[in-house]
Amino acid sequence: MENLKVRIISFFKWIKEECKDWKTFAIMICVVAVVYFPTWGGYLLYALFGWKWCLAMATTSLVFWAGPFTPFFPLCIAITFFIKKLMKK
Repeated sequence: MENLKVRIISFFKWIKEECKDWKTFAIMICVVAVVYFPTWGGYLLYALFGWKWCLAMATTSLVFWAGPFTPFFPLCIAITFFIKKLMKK
């Protein structure tokens, strides 16, 4: 159990060190915005045009991403590091 705790702590320290680079942080912000777009975009479209289907889509997307078994941030971190790796090539 102690080994697992050490691994988890070192993983989060590694992520913190990786995100100190401003490029990685900018990529992370863009990835979060794009992945979460169906939610915030749907609410924005509903606020601007009053389309009820946008409200339903945004709420469904929010419930999906806020669910307990949906790995939103691990997915965003993985996509960020994948993009960073592609940019280094």
